[in-house]
Amino acid sequence: MMKKPLVRYSQKTVLIVEDFAEFARSLRGMMSTMGSKKIDLVYNGEDAIQACKERKYDIILSDYNLGDSKDGQQMLEELIEFDLLKSTTVFVMVTAENTTAMVMGALEYQPDSYLTKPFNGHILKSRLDKAIHKKDVLAPMLRNIRKKKWKDALKECELIEEENPKFRMACERQKLKCLMALRQYDKALELTTKIVNERPIPWAMLGVGEVFFAKKEYERAIDLFTDMTNEFPMVLEGYDWLAKTQRVLGRPIEAQHTLERAIERSPKALKRQKLLGDVAEENDDVDTMTMAFRQAVKYGKNSVFASPDEYVKLTKSIGRQLKGNSDVDRQKLLDEAESVFSKLDSRFKSDAGTQFRSAVAHADFSSITNDQQKVEKYLAAANKYYDRIEEHIGCEESLEITESLKHLGQSELAESILEEAVEQYFDDPKFIEQAKKLTTNKNLIANSQKANKLNNKAIKHFSQKEYTKACEYFGQALEIAPNNVNINLNNVQTLLKRYQSGEKKPEILHKAEELLSNITRLAYSDPRYERYSELSRLTQLMMQSL
Repeated sequence: MMKKPLVRYSQKTVLIVEDFAEFARSLRGMMSTMGSKKIDLVYNGEDAIQACKERKYDIILSDYNLGDSKDGQQMLEELIEFDLLKSTTVFVMVTAENTTAMVMGALEYQPDSYLTKPFNGHILKSRLDKAIHKKDVLAPMLRNIRKKKWKDALKECELIEEENPKFRMACERQKLKCLMALRQYDKALELTTKIVNERPIPWAMLGVGEVFFAKKEYERAIDLFTDMTNEFPMVLEGYDWLAKTQRVLGRPIEAQHTLERAIERSPKALKRQKLLGDVAEENDDVDTMTMAFRQAVKYGKNSVFASPDEYVKLTKSIGRQLKGNSDVDRQKLLDEAESVFSKLDSRFKSDAGTQFRSAVAHADFSSITNDQQKVEKYLAAANKYYDRIEEHIGCEESLEITESLKHLGQSELAESILEEAVEQYFDDPKFIEQAKKLTTNKNLIANSQKANKLNNKAIKHFSQKEYTKACEYFGQALEIAPNNVNINLNNVQTLLKRYQSGEKKPEILHKAEELLSNITRLAYSDPRYERYSELSRLTQLMMQSL
């Protein structure tokens, strides 16, 4: 086994995030004693995020509680979400708190180490030495995983395990991630089952369940995840996977109870609160729906995962509480709803799509409270914002808006919203089933199903490397749905493959460029944007060879 090398702190860049100046100076002193010279100090989460955009740090020491700004958990979430950390960056969470909810929240995003105040320089150095050594050893593997080079990462796993047996479990865990990404489920099952048989390690048990889920063996997955939550009740991923599987099997009430158990342990998990709200809505449990979205709005104040969804759905749930219920404190709920709308409009004021959605929701809410003057006011605002929307409205949002507009007697605008959504999301069967119930256009669904069949035929020809035939079918699908992002991107990818496989005709690349130029309403946050960006880059590279 290799001897642990001495850490040269003089060469490490350090960021300290601490809102108490006295303790911040103490941390700086500890790091200076270790030899650190490049130490930056900020006092809140926002400044920490900005610092990480400007510089890649080797070590980040962050307090959990940072006053009114982002807390340490939210900061770590954002750093990971926007890829602002190096593969070798060591993130240490520091706190004086030790409540279960705080600890569980902080650990969900897995900092490299966790320190409870008070501690001294010797303890800090010991933790950092271990974490830095581990990150340095795993770095080649982690870099490949970051680049999604799964096969290369697997090779690095084998090398690291051979040279550093003490990191075997860390390597095996990453190996599982690679195998799942490569869809090598049998190998993943073999790996995790072997580990679980040796010792029931939580991540390996989760891995077994994930393999069952991927193979659609849902009952076996449920049994595994149920055992997992019983044996390791503080490992919250087990609840998430159990709820996900219960929903797939059409058991939303069970899924709700599962999520509630997880939230009892970690209430600050924004995504889980939003999911609970959605499941509660499915179960017609208005009280739980309201509470979940209320918590989501509260905890989303400084979170990168905050979205208009929780605001709109909270006002929707408040409206449902008001409807036909004389026992509630109506004025208190009315005031809360108006406050939520105000926060929504303020936080997302530069987004015309959100302003449109908010105006429609506000008009719908006003109809419940029988305030016709406000209904007309917000419908007029909605029509104004609709003309300014530059990005595609999501499928769930489109259904919500369509339903509200139809309820408000705005059938023409409602149908227009739904038609655009069907063109974009015809390959989502759940969405199409819901759209069927809302549309009066008999041809809309039939045409979407025809476009979907043509797209699937083209994909089949693409998989068989019959690129010319695939382009023909993609072209036919685009005649029905010319603005569909997925079909346009599929067609571009196929054209590039035709060119790369030997059909070196300039018009092929010009056609790809034309299709890409037609995609004008794709938001940066849209999951398809990354693919669009990569295909644009490849097209331009090939165009340079003409």
